[in-house]
Amino acid sequence: MKFLPGIETFRFESPWLLLLLLLLPLWAWLRGKVGRAAAVPLASTSILKRTVKPRFNFGAAIALMRLAALAFLIVAVARPQVEKGVGQKDAKGINMVLTLDYSGTMNKRDFRLEGRVGSRIDALKKVMGEFIRSRPSDKFGLVRFDAEAVLLSPLTLDHDWLLAQISGELPGRGTAPGSALVVAAEALKTATNETRVIIMATDAENMNRGPDPEDVARVIGKLGIRVHVIQLIDFGDMNFESGITEKIRETCRLTGGQLFRVPDYPSLRNVYAQIDRLEKKAFSDARQKSFRELMAWFAAVGLVLLVAEVLLAQLVWRRLP
Repeated sequence: MKFLPGIETFRFESPWLLLLLLLLPLWAWLRGKVGRAAAVPLASTSILKRTVKPRFNFGAAIALMRLAALAFLIVAVARPQVEKGVGQKDAKGINMVLTLDYSGTMNKRDFRLEGRVGSRIDALKKVMGEFIRSRPSDKFGLVRFDAEAVLLSPLTLDHDWLLAQISGELPGRGTAPGSALVVAAEALKTATNETRVIIMATDAENMNRGPDPEDVARVIGKLGIRVHVIQLIDFGDMNFESGITEKIRETCRLTGGQLFRVPDYPSLRNVYAQIDRLEKKAFSDARQKSFRELMAWFAAVGLVLLVAEVLLAQLVWRRLP
């Protein structure tokens, strides 16, 4: 119903108060039984029947207006609401910092992209862009690392600006995943009451700079920060089970995250789909819906009907004394 936006989320905060509506028919029945005191006492109404031809039952109209007014006021007290959705202030959503490996080995061209062979970093940028666009309500930060780790973007909802930062970076030298985790955790410190996630993408063939990722994981795991690692590997390389792989696996375990190992572009896209489902579940559980109160509208209608009923009874449809 587009002409009634939000009607599908209509609800009452105190629906049990609607039981008072059941008293209105009883009140109307009792009022009809007792009736109103006669304005002019007569021995018989037969004279009036012969002389007065009623055109409109004013008393019934007044009674119906009173019933309608009471019904609207009862509905108002039950607090009707419609969902506003989840705004930036209301949402308890996901905050993710993407930590991307820009070491020289990420230039290796072993990923097929749209019918052509591309580099690992190109595949990563493409899939990362799809992932970010699929989550418009989440805040993302960005850390790039090679021998050093640099915060390119704090947590933001400006995803277009973030994607521009990703596309503009070029690979460097060295690998310091531990330093990247430290910088990413610092970026997440401001989001103290929300779900916080670090997604690290790396080929992790070696580690030659920065602190040990396991040591960092022991600290940030206690802060409630979860780390998922996507390791791009070449299964044809007999050294893919390196020592750094075990460190990364332990890093994920210590923080409650997962390690995903991917050899090609389809696998990379599938991993981001898995992470998307995993973290969207957390988002839907954590978010807080906000509702727009409609109480004032129903109360206003009820009060207007009451005022109209009094004015009509006292002025327009006033009975003779």
